[in-house]
Amino acid sequence: MGHLLWFFITSVCATLRKRIIPRGSAAEVLGKKQCIVALWHNRTFVPCYVYRYCVDHVVPMSMLTSASKDGALLTTVAEDYGMRTVRGSSNRRGVAGFRDMLRELKEGYCMCITPDGPKGPRYKSHPGVIRLASVSGLPILPLCIDLPHCWRINKAWDGFAIPKPFSRINVVIGEPIYVPADIDEEQQKAYMEKLDTALAYGRPDFEYNET
Repeated sequence: MGHLLWFFITSVCATLRKRIIPRGSAAEVLGKKQCIVALWHNRTFVPCYVYRYCVDHVVPMSMLTSASKDGALLTTVAEDYGMRTVRGSSNRRGVAGFRDMLRELKEGYCMCITPDGPKGPRYKSHPGVIRLASVSGLPILPLCIDLPHCWRINKAWDGFAIPKPFSRINVVIGEPIYVPADIDEEQQKAYMEKLDTALAYGRPDFEYNET
């Protein structure tokens, strides 16, 4: 099933008109330096394809998937794109998953995380991604994916979005966010809010402006 899902995603993504828009120093980081890529859970249809085929990258990517059966499908998809995965979430294997992500970073991989996963609330970051950036010293790179024409799975908690074939997508890469070491709880909340703001682009209530 995972291989079939990979084939479906690849077939749809190959038809899309993609525009990649780096902000500030983002172009100097994505694919070229180690970082922690963050994107909303309902935008996970296209990023593996984009990183594999549309970004000039020299740094390999690993991604966090849940320890559930759905996570097993996504693990197969990611591996078919040549990426590694870490199984875990805030609900299951949380501590072990965090250690595994640090290990991936130490081995030279980037790490891709959905900060509002695995169960929401939608568009609200959990502290894990902030802690990972603080401990590792690597920047968080907000990845905002605008899908002007898409289907939504409204029964899913995140309103998962699937772009319609031959439609246009805009991939905006935000400014890197650096988190200091040894931050306290209040600082952690402040960085969570900063990441939420950086990822606001691509939400259904955000209107894309060509300028």
